[in-house]
Amino acid sequence: MSNPRPTLTLTLRRTGGTSLQSFLAQVSPFRSVQHEPFNPDRIWGHIVQKFQEDKDLDALEASIDALLENKVNIKHCVEVVPVQVTKLLIQCAKKHGYFFIVLTRSNSIRRLRSLFLAMSTDAWGPEHEAERYPAILAGEVKPAPINLDKVRRQYWNDQLVLGRTISQLRYQKVDYEWLVFEEVYQGDDPVSVHAAKLATQIGIDVSGEGANLDKLNEKGKQSSYQIENFIPNYDAMMEILKETCID
Repeated sequence: MSNPRPTLTLTLRRTGGTSLQSFLAQVSPFRSVQHEPFNPDRIWGHIVQKFQEDKDLDALEASIDALLENKVNIKHCVEVVPVQVTKLLIQCAKKHGYFFIVLTRSNSIRRLRSLFLAMSTDAWGPEHEAERYPAILAGEVKPAPINLDKVRRQYWNDQLVLGRTISQLRYQKVDYEWLVFEEVYQGDDPVSVHAAKLATQIGIDVSGEGANLDKLNEKGKQSSYQIENFIPNYDAMMEILKETCID
């Protein structure tokens, strides 16, 4: 088996794969940083903010390069930050020998439904849902209306940014493993098979990780369906998604 490598996962929000990423963090010899660390409210958001203020690409590259020199595992959502950040992140990750993963989701309607429900309820994960959903169901908290103008724009922006990211990988001659949510989580093979294969490609021995691999096969509950009727303009959002998404 080859020497293990740190991973850079390039994706869009609500594409799934958190459990897969968490598993890789468990078995990787490299430290994993907070998910989406370049987002405005995350640990490296200040670097992006500084770039947006001074537009200094050299300083941005130096900052990203210094961070990746530590060889940490990163999950990065490409549509949240300026394209220059992702471009230099790819460049620096290639320089430091990273293993690249591109994670996409075929069903954009399901992905964007999840995104806008999270925005409406401010529940971004199972722990948030457990905390906030009971109050919504009891009528104590009213979710915010969905910004319908943003729904259509979000789809096309995401497609554009994801396409630019793929082009950047090819332009920089970066090899990457392309994972599709539906194939990993809803395909013929269990998630553990995909995880073990990926770990081997990264250079990680998971032969002793039976219990952790089995955990990946446990199905999570789709609890968001119980609050659809509590979102003020949920039906209008779904109509826009059905009209807009062409994949």
